[in-house]
Amino acid sequence: MKRFNSLVARAVVATGFIIAGVQGGTLAAQVRPGAPPVADTIRGLAYDSLSWQPLRGALVTAEPGGLTAVSDSLGRFLIVSPVPVKRLVAFHDQADRLGLGDLIATRPDSGLTWARPIVATPSIVTVWQRLCAPARRIGNGNGGIVFGTTVAADGSTRVAGLGLVLQWESVRSIADTSKRLESITTRSDSLGNFVFCGVQDFGPAAVVASSSQWRSDNVLVEADPSSLRRVDLVVGPREGAGAFATVGGYVYDDNGVIVPGATVSIGGFAGEIQSGPNGRFTLQNVPTGSRMIAARKVGYLSTSQQLDITDKGIPRVELRITKATVTLNTVETRETRIMTRDARELDERRVSNKGRFLDSTYFRGYVETRQALDAAPGLRTQVGRSPSDFILRGRGDCVATLWVNGVREPMTFDNMLARVDKDNIAAVEIYPSENMAPTRFQTPGNTCAVVLLWTKTHINARR
Repeated sequence: MKRFNSLVARAVVATGFIIAGVQGGTLAAQVRPGAPPVADTIRGLAYDSLSWQPLRGALVTAEPGGLTAVSDSLGRFLIVSPVPVKRLVAFHDQADRLGLGDLIATRPDSGLTWARPIVATPSIVTVWQRLCAPARRIGNGNGGIVFGTTVAADGSTRVAGLGLVLQWESVRSIADTSKRLESITTRSDSLGNFVFCGVQDFGPAAVVASSSQWRSDNVLVEADPSSLRRVDLVVGPREGAGAFATVGGYVYDDNGVIVPGATVSIGGFAGEIQSGPNGRFTLQNVPTGSRMIAARKVGYLSTSQQLDITDKGIPRVELRITKATVTLNTVETRETRIMTRDARELDERRVSNKGRFLDSTYFRGYVETRQALDAAPGLRTQVGRSPSDFILRGRGDCVATLWVNGVREPMTFDNMLARVDKDNIAAVEIYPSENMAPTRFQTPGNTCAVVLLWTKTHINARR
Protein backbone atom coordinates (compact mmCIF):
# COMPACT_ATOMS: atom_id res chain seq x y z
CA MET A 1 0.00 0.00 0.00
CA LYS A 2 3.01 2.34 -0.21
CA ARG A 3 1.81 3.17 -3.71
CA PHE A 4 -1.56 4.20 -2.30
CA ASN A 5 0.05 6.33 0.38
CA SER A 6 2.09 8.14 -2.24
CA LEU A 7 -1.06 8.64 -4.28
CA VAL A 8 -3.12 10.23 -1.54
CA ALA A 9 -0.27 12.55 -0.62
CA ARG A 10 -0.84 14.56 -3.79
CA ALA A 11 -3.66 15.57 -6.11
CA VAL A 12 -3.83 16.19 -9.80
CA VAL A 13 -3.90 19.89 -10.70
CA ALA A 14 -4.90 21.13 -14.11
CA THR A 15 -4.26 24.76 -15.04
CA GLY A 16 -4.71 26.96 -18.06
CA PHE A 17 -8.28 25.93 -18.82
CA ILE A 18 -11.65 25.58 -17.15
CA ILE A 19 -14.49 23.13 -17.60
CA ALA A 20 -17.28 24.25 -19.93
CA GLY A 21 -20.14 25.89 -18.10
CA VAL A 22 -18.00 27.56 -15.46
CA GLN A 23 -18.12 30.85 -17.30
CA GLY A 24 -21.89 31.02 -16.83
CA GLY A 25 -22.95 33.35 -14.02
CA THR A 26 -20.79 35.64 -11.92
CA LEU A 27 -19.22 35.51 -8.50
CA ALA A 28 -18.76 38.63 -6.39
CA ALA A 29 -16.32 39.43 -3.61
CA GLN A 30 -16.58 42.21 -1.08
CA VAL A 31 -13.53 44.42 -0.51
CA ARG A 32 -13.47 46.82 2.42
CA PRO A 33 -13.01 50.51 1.62
CA GLY A 34 -9.42 51.55 2.07
CA ALA A 35 -8.16 47.99 1.67
CA PRO A 36 -4.64 47.56 0.27
CA PRO A 37 -4.26 47.00 -3.48
CA VAL A 38 -5.37 43.57 -4.67
CA ALA A 39 -2.37 41.34 -5.45
CA ASP A 40 -4.30 38.28 -6.63
CA THR A 41 -7.79 37.66 -7.95
CA ILE A 42 -8.24 33.93 -8.43
CA ARG A 43 -11.26 32.40 -10.16
CA GLY A 44 -11.01 28.64 -10.11
CA LEU A 45 -12.85 25.34 -10.08
CA ALA A 46 -12.99 22.43 -7.65
CA TYR A 47 -13.54 19.27 -9.68
CA ASP A 48 -14.02 15.55 -9.05
CA SER A 49 -12.17 13.75 -11.84
CA LEU A 50 -13.42 10.37 -10.56
CA SER A 51 -17.12 11.04 -11.18
CA TRP A 52 -16.64 13.74 -13.83
CA GLN A 53 -18.56 16.44 -11.98
CA PRO A 54 -17.83 19.63 -10.01
CA LEU A 55 -17.11 19.47 -6.29
CA ARG A 56 -19.74 21.47 -4.47
CA GLY A 57 -18.91 22.78 -1.00
CA ALA A 58 -15.12 22.43 -1.19
CA LEU A 59 -13.32 24.71 1.26
CA VAL A 60 -10.47 26.41 -0.61
CA THR A 61 -7.73 28.21 1.35
CA ALA A 62 -5.16 30.59 -0.11
CA GLU A 63 -1.59 30.35 1.20
CA PRO A 64 -0.15 32.63 2.43
CA GLY A 65 -2.87 34.88 3.77
CA GLY A 66 -5.37 32.25 4.88
CA LEU A 67 -8.31 33.65 2.90
CA THR A 68 -10.97 31.03 2.19
CA ALA A 69 -13.81 30.44 -0.25
CA VAL A 70 -16.41 27.70 -0.65
CA SER A 71 -17.11 26.32 -4.12
CA ASP A 72 -20.66 26.72 -5.42
CA SER A 73 -22.94 24.15 -7.10
CA LEU A 74 -20.80 24.33 -10.25
CA GLY A 75 -17.54 23.96 -8.32
CA ARG A 76 -16.58 27.61 -8.85
CA PHE A 77 -14.75 29.68 -6.25
CA LEU A 78 -13.35 33.21 -6.07
CA ILE A 79 -10.52 34.45 -3.84
CA VAL A 80 -9.43 38.10 -3.75
CA SER A 81 -6.15 38.29 -1.83
CA PRO A 82 -4.12 41.40 -0.83
CA VAL A 83 -0.91 39.33 -1.08
CA PRO A 84 0.36 37.05 -3.84
CA VAL A 85 -1.01 33.52 -3.42
CA LYS A 86 1.52 30.74 -3.87
CA ARG A 87 -0.72 27.76 -3.21
CA LEU A 88 -4.38 26.76 -3.05
CA VAL A 89 -5.41 24.02 -0.63
CA ALA A 90 -8.91 22.54 -0.93
CA PHE A 91 -10.70 20.24 1.49
CA HIS A 92 -13.83 18.26 0.67
CA ASP A 93 -15.44 15.54 2.78
CA GLN A 94 -15.84 13.25 -0.23
CA ALA A 95 -12.11 13.39 -1.00
CA ASP A 96 -11.36 12.93 2.69
CA ARG A 97 -13.54 9.80 2.89
CA LEU A 98 -11.60 8.34 -0.01
CA GLY A 99 -8.31 9.05 1.78
CA LEU A 100 -7.22 11.63 -0.80
CA GLY A 101 -6.70 14.33 1.83
CA ASP A 102 -6.14 17.93 0.76
CA LEU A 103 -6.27 18.85 -2.92
CA ILE A 104 -3.48 21.26 -3.83
CA ALA A 105 -2.81 23.65 -6.69
CA THR A 106 0.55 25.45 -6.90
CA ARG A 107 1.19 28.75 -8.63
CA PRO A 108 2.85 28.30 -12.05
CA ASP A 109 6.62 28.53 -12.00
CA SER A 110 6.46 31.56 -14.25
CA GLY A 111 5.08 33.56 -11.34
CA LEU A 112 2.48 35.11 -13.59
CA THR A 113 -1.18 35.42 -12.67
CA TRP A 114 -3.19 32.31 -11.98
CA ALA A 115 -4.68 30.92 -15.20
CA ARG A 116 -8.06 29.74 -13.90
CA PRO A 117 -6.73 26.89 -11.74
CA ILE A 118 -8.62 23.64 -11.26
CA VAL A 119 -8.15 21.91 -7.91
CA ALA A 120 -9.04 18.31 -8.73
CA THR A 121 -9.04 14.77 -7.45
CA PRO A 122 -6.92 12.25 -9.37
CA SER A 123 -8.62 10.59 -12.31
CA ILE A 124 -9.45 6.88 -12.20
CA VAL A 125 -6.69 6.27 -14.76
CA THR A 126 -4.12 7.85 -12.42
CA VAL A 127 -5.41 5.89 -9.43
CA TRP A 128 -5.31 2.64 -11.43
CA GLN A 129 -1.68 3.22 -12.40
CA ARG A 130 -0.78 3.75 -8.76
CA LEU A 131 -2.75 0.87 -7.23
CA CYS A 132 -3.28 -1.74 -9.92
CA ALA A 133 -0.31 -1.61 -12.32
CA PRO A 134 0.95 -3.58 -14.18
CA ALA A 135 -2.59 -4.95 -14.67
CA ARG A 136 -4.32 -3.25 -17.59
CA ARG A 137 -7.60 -1.45 -16.93
CA ILE A 138 -10.31 -3.03 -19.07
CA GLY A 139 -13.05 -1.00 -20.69
CA ASN A 140 -16.04 -3.34 -20.48
CA GLY A 141 -17.62 -1.73 -17.44
CA ASN A 142 -15.38 -3.61 -14.99
CA GLY A 143 -12.73 -0.94 -14.52
CA GLY A 144 -13.60 0.12 -10.99
CA ILE A 145 -11.53 -0.02 -7.80
CA VAL A 146 -12.67 -0.79 -4.25
CA PHE A 147 -10.17 -0.35 -1.42
CA GLY A 148 -10.09 -0.03 2.36
CA THR A 149 -8.53 -1.18 5.62
CA THR A 150 -9.27 -3.98 8.06
CA VAL A 151 -9.02 -3.58 11.83
CA ALA A 152 -9.69 -5.96 14.71
CA ALA A 153 -12.64 -5.67 17.07
CA ASP A 154 -10.53 -3.60 19.47
CA GLY A 155 -10.92 -0.80 16.94
CA SER A 156 -7.22 -0.13 16.37
CA THR A 157 -5.17 -3.24 15.51
CA ARG A 158 -4.66 -3.73 11.77
CA VAL A 159 -5.21 -7.31 10.60
CA ALA A 160 -2.94 -8.76 7.89
CA GLY A 161 -3.44 -11.85 5.75
CA LEU A 162 -7.23 -11.77 5.63
CA GLY A 163 -8.95 -13.29 2.63
CA LEU A 164 -11.46 -10.88 1.13
CA VAL A 165 -14.12 -11.60 -1.50
CA LEU A 166 -15.99 -8.95 -3.48
CA GLN A 167 -19.09 -10.11 -5.35
CA TRP A 168 -21.59 -8.35 -7.60
CA GLU A 169 -24.42 -9.15 -9.99
CA SER A 170 -23.14 -8.85 -13.52
CA VAL A 171 -25.05 -6.54 -15.85
CA ARG A 172 -24.73 -7.63 -19.48
CA SER A 173 -27.79 -5.84 -20.82
CA ILE A 174 -31.19 -4.62 -19.67
CA ALA A 175 -32.92 -7.48 -21.51
CA ASP A 176 -30.78 -10.09 -19.76
CA THR A 177 -32.87 -11.44 -16.87
CA SER A 178 -30.53 -14.26 -15.86
CA LYS A 179 -28.63 -13.70 -12.64
CA ARG A 180 -24.87 -13.90 -13.01
CA LEU A 181 -22.61 -13.35 -10.04
CA GLU A 182 -19.01 -12.31 -10.55
CA SER A 183 -16.39 -12.15 -7.82
CA ILE A 184 -12.74 -11.35 -7.24
CA THR A 185 -10.51 -12.06 -4.26
CA THR A 186 -7.60 -10.36 -2.55
CA ARG A 187 -5.71 -10.34 0.77
CA SER A 188 -5.02 -7.62 3.28
CA ASP A 189 -1.37 -6.56 3.39
CA SER A 190 0.89 -6.14 6.42
CA LEU A 191 -0.85 -2.86 7.30
CA GLY A 192 -4.35 -4.28 6.91
CA ASN A 193 -4.96 -2.49 3.61
CA PHE A 194 -6.64 -4.15 0.64
CA VAL A 195 -7.42 -3.26 -2.99
CA PHE A 196 -9.79 -4.84 -5.51
CA CYS A 197 -9.00 -3.94 -9.14
CA GLY A 198 -11.44 -4.69 -11.97
CA VAL A 199 -14.73 -4.15 -10.13
CA GLN A 200 -17.95 -3.40 -11.99
CA ASP A 201 -18.29 0.38 -12.33
CA PHE A 202 -21.14 2.17 -10.56
CA GLY A 203 -23.19 -0.88 -9.50
CA PRO A 204 -23.54 -2.18 -5.91
CA ALA A 205 -21.41 -5.05 -4.60
CA ALA A 206 -20.85 -6.98 -1.36
CA VAL A 207 -17.55 -7.58 0.42
CA VAL A 208 -16.65 -10.01 3.20
CA ALA A 209 -13.39 -10.69 5.08
CA SER A 210 -12.39 -13.89 6.89
CA SER A 211 -9.59 -16.14 8.07
CA SER A 212 -9.27 -19.06 10.46
CA GLN A 213 -9.32 -16.59 13.37
CA TRP A 214 -11.27 -13.58 12.11
CA ARG A 215 -14.50 -12.83 10.26
CA SER A 216 -16.94 -10.14 9.21
CA ASP A 217 -20.28 -10.54 7.47
CA ASN A 218 -21.18 -9.41 3.96
CA VAL A 219 -21.18 -5.63 3.78
CA LEU A 220 -22.78 -3.57 1.02
CA VAL A 221 -20.54 -1.48 -1.22
CA GLU A 222 -23.05 1.08 -2.41
CA ALA A 223 -23.46 2.09 -6.03
CA ASP A 224 -21.67 5.34 -6.78
CA PRO A 225 -21.01 7.46 -9.88
CA SER A 226 -17.31 7.30 -9.03
CA SER A 227 -15.27 4.29 -10.18
CA LEU A 228 -13.23 4.53 -6.96
CA ARG A 229 -14.98 3.45 -3.76
CA ARG A 230 -13.80 2.88 -0.22
CA VAL A 231 -15.12 0.55 2.47
CA ASP A 232 -13.34 -0.10 5.77
CA LEU A 233 -14.04 -3.31 7.69
CA VAL A 234 -13.93 -4.45 11.30
CA VAL A 235 -13.25 -8.16 11.84
CA GLY A 236 -14.07 -9.94 15.08
CA PRO A 237 -12.46 -13.06 16.54
CA ARG A 238 -14.33 -16.28 15.88
CA GLU A 239 -14.19 -17.23 19.55
CA GLY A 240 -12.92 -16.04 22.92
CA ALA A 241 -12.71 -12.49 24.25
CA GLY A 242 -14.18 -9.88 21.96
CA ALA A 243 -16.11 -12.36 19.84
CA PHE A 244 -19.56 -11.10 20.88
CA ALA A 245 -21.06 -7.80 21.97
CA THR A 246 -24.35 -5.99 22.62
CA VAL A 247 -25.99 -3.65 20.12
CA GLY A 248 -28.69 -1.18 21.10
CA GLY A 249 -30.43 1.72 19.46
CA TYR A 250 -33.63 3.41 18.32
CA VAL A 251 -35.84 3.39 15.24
CA TYR A 252 -37.17 6.72 13.94
CA ASP A 253 -39.04 7.90 10.89
CA ASP A 254 -37.79 10.68 8.60
CA ASN A 255 -39.27 13.32 10.88
CA GLY A 256 -37.46 12.03 13.97
CA VAL A 257 -40.60 10.43 15.46
CA ILE A 258 -40.02 7.10 17.23
CA VAL A 259 -41.31 3.99 15.45
CA PRO A 260 -42.43 1.17 17.78
CA GLY A 261 -42.92 -2.37 16.51
CA ALA A 262 -40.22 -2.23 13.83
CA THR A 263 -38.30 -5.47 13.26
CA VAL A 264 -34.51 -5.08 13.58
CA SER A 265 -32.05 -7.70 12.33
CA ILE A 266 -28.27 -7.95 11.88
CA GLY A 267 -26.47 -9.89 9.15
CA GLY A 268 -24.91 -13.16 10.33
CA PHE A 269 -26.99 -13.14 13.54
CA ALA A 270 -29.97 -15.46 13.81
CA GLY A 271 -31.98 -13.39 16.26
CA GLU A 272 -34.16 -10.38 15.54
CA ILE A 273 -36.16 -8.07 17.75
CA GLN A 274 -38.93 -5.49 17.58
CA SER A 275 -38.47 -1.94 18.78
CA GLY A 276 -40.37 -1.12 21.95
CA PRO A 277 -42.96 1.60 22.63
CA ASN A 278 -40.14 4.15 22.89
CA GLY A 279 -38.51 2.91 19.66
CA ARG A 280 -35.69 1.25 21.63
CA PHE A 281 -34.18 -2.16 20.79
CA THR A 282 -31.33 -4.25 22.24
CA LEU A 283 -29.64 -7.31 20.70
CA GLN A 284 -27.22 -9.33 22.83
CA ASN A 285 -24.45 -11.78 21.93
CA VAL A 286 -24.08 -10.36 18.43
CA PRO A 287 -20.87 -11.46 16.64
CA THR A 288 -18.43 -8.57 16.37
CA GLY A 289 -17.18 -7.27 13.03
CA SER A 290 -18.71 -5.29 10.19
CA ARG A 291 -22.28 -6.30 9.41
CA MET A 292 -25.44 -4.91 7.88
CA ILE A 293 -28.22 -3.87 10.26
CA ALA A 294 -31.74 -3.57 8.86
CA ALA A 295 -35.12 -2.28 10.06
CA ARG A 296 -38.51 -2.98 8.52
CA LYS A 297 -42.18 -2.48 9.32
CA VAL A 298 -45.40 -2.79 7.38
CA GLY A 299 -46.25 0.61 5.88
CA TYR A 300 -42.60 1.69 5.79
CA LEU A 301 -39.74 1.27 3.35
CA SER A 302 -37.09 -1.01 4.82
CA THR A 303 -33.60 0.40 5.42
CA SER A 304 -30.15 -1.04 6.05
CA GLN A 305 -26.71 0.32 6.81
CA GLN A 306 -23.22 -0.88 7.68
CA LEU A 307 -22.56 -1.40 11.36
CA ASP A 308 -18.98 -1.82 12.66
CA ILE A 309 -19.37 -3.78 15.90
CA THR A 310 -16.32 -3.63 18.19
CA ASP A 311 -15.71 -5.60 21.37
CA LYS A 312 -17.19 -2.70 23.37
CA GLY A 313 -20.49 -3.09 21.54
CA ILE A 314 -22.66 -0.25 20.27
CA PRO A 315 -24.93 1.33 22.89
CA ARG A 316 -26.86 3.55 20.48
CA VAL A 317 -27.39 3.27 16.74
CA GLU A 318 -30.15 5.25 15.06
CA LEU A 319 -32.12 3.66 12.24
CA ARG A 320 -34.46 5.76 10.13
CA ILE A 321 -37.22 4.25 8.00
CA THR A 322 -39.42 6.14 5.56
CA LYS A 323 -43.17 5.85 5.60
CA ALA A 324 -44.44 4.37 2.34
CA THR A 325 -46.92 6.44 0.41
CA VAL A 326 -49.48 4.80 -1.87
CA THR A 327 -51.22 6.84 -4.54
CA LEU A 328 -54.58 5.44 -5.63
CA ASN A 329 -56.10 6.33 -8.98
CA THR A 330 -59.52 7.97 -8.90
CA VAL A 331 -62.41 5.71 -9.81
CA GLU A 332 -63.95 8.12 -12.31
CA THR A 333 -61.87 8.86 -15.40
CA ARG A 334 -62.68 10.92 -18.45
CA GLU A 335 -60.13 9.38 -20.79
CA THR A 336 -57.63 6.56 -20.88
CA ARG A 337 -54.15 6.93 -22.30
CA ILE A 338 -52.34 3.77 -23.30
CA MET A 339 -48.62 4.15 -22.75
CA THR A 340 -46.42 3.91 -25.79
CA ARG A 341 -43.73 1.27 -25.95
CA ASP A 342 -41.04 3.87 -25.30
CA ALA A 343 -42.85 5.27 -22.24
CA ARG A 344 -43.51 1.80 -20.83
CA GLU A 345 -39.93 0.61 -21.31
CA LEU A 346 -38.57 3.85 -19.86
CA ASP A 347 -40.55 3.26 -16.66
CA GLU A 348 -39.32 -0.34 -16.49
CA ARG A 349 -35.68 0.71 -16.87
CA ARG A 350 -36.08 3.42 -14.26
CA VAL A 351 -37.26 0.81 -11.74
CA SER A 352 -34.44 -1.60 -12.65
CA ASN A 353 -31.93 1.10 -11.66
CA LYS A 354 -29.24 -0.15 -14.05
CA GLY A 355 -28.43 3.22 -15.57
CA ARG A 356 -28.29 6.82 -14.41
CA PHE A 357 -31.54 8.72 -14.93
CA LEU A 358 -31.91 12.49 -15.12
CA ASP A 359 -35.53 13.66 -15.09
CA SER A 360 -37.03 17.05 -15.92
CA THR A 361 -36.48 18.35 -12.38
CA TYR A 362 -32.72 17.89 -12.82
CA PHE A 363 -32.68 20.18 -15.87
CA ARG A 364 -34.60 22.93 -14.07
CA GLY A 365 -31.47 23.73 -12.07
CA TYR A 366 -29.50 24.71 -15.17
CA VAL A 367 -29.81 27.51 -17.69
CA GLU A 368 -28.78 25.42 -20.69
CA THR A 369 -29.06 21.77 -21.72
CA ARG A 370 -25.31 21.66 -22.40
CA GLN A 371 -24.55 22.94 -18.91
CA ALA A 372 -26.78 20.27 -17.33
CA LEU A 373 -25.25 17.41 -19.34
CA ASP A 374 -21.73 18.66 -18.64
CA ALA A 375 -22.41 18.30 -14.91
CA ALA A 376 -23.78 14.76 -15.28
CA PRO A 377 -21.44 12.02 -14.01
CA GLY A 378 -19.56 10.19 -16.74
CA LEU A 379 -20.17 12.80 -19.44
CA ARG A 380 -18.58 15.96 -20.75
CA THR A 381 -19.56 18.19 -23.62
CA GLN A 382 -17.38 19.42 -26.47
CA VAL A 383 -18.50 22.68 -28.06
CA GLY A 384 -18.36 23.20 -31.83
CA ARG A 385 -17.90 26.39 -33.77
CA SER A 386 -21.19 27.72 -32.48
CA PRO A 387 -21.62 27.81 -28.66
CA SER A 388 -25.03 26.17 -29.07
CA ASP A 389 -23.63 23.15 -30.95
CA PHE A 390 -21.95 20.37 -29.00
CA ILE A 391 -21.33 16.63 -28.82
CA LEU A 392 -21.09 14.28 -25.83
CA ARG A 393 -18.01 12.40 -24.70
CA GLY A 394 -17.88 9.55 -22.19
CA ARG A 395 -15.18 8.17 -19.93
CA GLY A 396 -11.82 7.96 -21.62
CA ASP A 397 -12.89 10.93 -23.77
CA CYS A 398 -14.53 8.68 -26.37
CA VAL A 399 -17.52 9.96 -28.36
CA ALA A 400 -20.78 8.80 -26.75
CA THR A 401 -23.65 7.30 -28.78
CA LEU A 402 -26.75 9.50 -28.70
CA TRP A 403 -30.36 8.41 -29.22
CA VAL A 404 -33.19 10.97 -29.25
CA ASN A 405 -36.72 9.57 -28.90
CA GLY A 406 -35.47 6.14 -29.95
CA VAL A 407 -33.68 7.36 -33.07
CA ARG A 408 -29.91 7.24 -33.27
CA GLU A 409 -28.36 10.65 -33.88
CA PRO A 410 -25.10 11.23 -35.74
CA MET A 411 -22.47 12.47 -33.30
CA THR A 412 -21.78 15.66 -35.21
CA PHE A 413 -21.99 19.17 -33.84
CA ASP A 414 -25.31 19.79 -35.62
CA ASN A 415 -27.13 16.91 -33.90
CA MET A 416 -30.56 17.15 -32.26
CA LEU A 417 -29.16 18.12 -28.85
CA ALA A 418 -28.83 21.75 -29.90
CA ARG A 419 -32.46 21.84 -31.10
CA VAL A 420 -34.21 20.17 -28.15
CA ASP A 421 -35.88 22.66 -25.81
CA LYS A 422 -34.57 22.09 -22.27
CA ASP A 423 -38.07 22.42 -20.81
CA ASN A 424 -39.32 19.68 -23.17
CA ILE A 425 -36.87 17.05 -21.86
CA ALA A 426 -38.69 14.31 -19.97
CA ALA A 427 -35.68 12.14 -19.11
CA VAL A 428 -32.10 11.33 -20.04
CA GLU A 429 -30.63 7.87 -19.50
CA ILE A 430 -26.85 7.46 -19.22
CA TYR A 431 -25.16 4.07 -19.56
CA PRO A 432 -21.37 4.18 -19.00
CA SER A 433 -20.65 1.46 -21.56
CA GLU A 434 -22.36 -0.22 -24.51
CA ASN A 435 -22.87 -3.58 -22.79
CA MET A 436 -24.82 -1.90 -19.97
CA ALA A 437 -27.28 -0.20 -22.33
CA PRO A 438 -30.61 -1.80 -23.34
CA THR A 439 -30.15 -4.31 -26.17
CA ARG A 440 -32.31 -2.18 -28.43
CA PHE A 441 -29.79 0.66 -28.17
CA GLN A 442 -26.56 -1.32 -28.47
CA THR A 443 -24.39 -0.77 -31.54
CA PRO A 444 -21.84 -3.41 -32.62
CA GLY A 445 -18.29 -2.18 -32.19
CA ASN A 446 -19.14 0.69 -29.86
CA THR A 447 -17.37 0.68 -26.48
CA CYS A 448 -18.29 4.16 -25.25
CA ALA A 449 -21.17 5.56 -23.22
CA VAL A 450 -24.75 5.45 -24.49
CA VAL A 451 -27.10 8.40 -23.87
CA LEU A 452 -30.86 8.17 -24.42
CA LEU A 453 -32.84 11.44 -24.49
CA TRP A 454 -36.63 11.46 -24.33
CA THR A 455 -38.83 14.51 -24.83
CA LYS A 456 -42.12 15.13 -23.05
CA THR A 457 -43.88 15.45 -26.38
CA HIS A 458 -42.80 11.95 -27.38
CA ILE A 459 -43.31 10.20 -24.03
CA ASN A 460 -46.74 11.73 -23.41
CA ALA A 461 -48.02 11.03 -26.91
CA ARG A 462 -51.32 9.12 -27.03
CA ARG A 463 -51.37 5.77 -28.71
